[in-house]
Amino acid sequence: PRVRRRTDATMSSSLVRRARDVAFKFASRAGSAGSLRGGVSGPRASPLHSSSAPYPPIFATRAFASQTSPASPSSPGLFEMRTYVMNPEWREAYLHVAQRALGPTGVLRKFHRGFLGSWVTNIGGDLNEVVSLYHYADYDEREDTRRRMSRDSEWGGFDIETRPMIRSHKSEIFLPATEALESAGIPDALEHMKKMADASRVGTRDPGVYELRTYQLELGYNPIPKLMEHMSAGLPSKLKSDTAGLGELAWMGYSDVGKLNQFVELWRYPSFQDHIKVREAARGAGEWRECIGKIAPMV
Repeated sequence: PRVRRRTDATMSSSLVRRARDVAFKFASRAGSAGSLRGGVSGPRASPLHSSSAPYPPIFATRAFASQTSPASPSSPGLFEMRTYVMNPEWREAYLHVAQRALGPTGVLRKFHRGFLGSWVTNIGGDLNEVVSLYHYADYDEREDTRRRMSRDSEWGGFDIETRPMIRSHKSEIFLPATEALESAGIPDALEHMKKMADASRVGTRDPGVYELRTYQLELGYNPIPKLMEHMSAGLPSKLKSDTAGLGELAWMGYSDVGKLNQFVELWRYPSFQDHIKVREAARGAGEWRECIGKIAPMV
């Protein structure tokens, strides 16, 4: 998903449509409403599933990872969001190379069992941006994956081929907003994302349009817990207002490494216009309006 992000306290929104043959596309991001195209792999070709960064890890060093205890079997793990900004003249070439690497025997398939999706912004953000989401059990698993990639000759070839195409890249770690997701009837963030990816990949439905909304909250320990508390109280009201069932919550998370006190929502809609219909319906949901009224001062 392509999304603009601002460094000041702000709320951002991105819409995306997933390209059947390449990647999800996001439309709008930070600071502005937009839409993206994107989705999981389509019936004719695999979308940009593993557009993982061809660079060494940015944040998770051994010293950092060692501070994290091993995940228990019930641990929700962590989610890494990697954002790449392409040189405009290389954007399509990169998507082509990444698509090839995501084939059944592609190098990206070898390493990223936790790949959840890639998006390219369509409206409302940097049109040269590619965003991918991965899941890891813990920081140690992420570090081990990156280490094995760095020692693989096939991966090295992919790195050399794609490095000149990329203007910049960024890695951020998010934890699932379990309390808020459970209020929306999603007890397992990872399994829910996998099911959504599988539905698009096997061609049972159109990839649709995705919206990525980002809230940058004020500093402190309390904003994220407060936001999740308010979101848990108001979210059922928003979902109930969508009587046609056009909007589908894919994932929610908050930042653990990177720019702190970020809260992110990922929604899927059948079309760009359906996204507008869902937002308009939500304005009439009393509990949701109250929720946003409490969250706004923290943004």
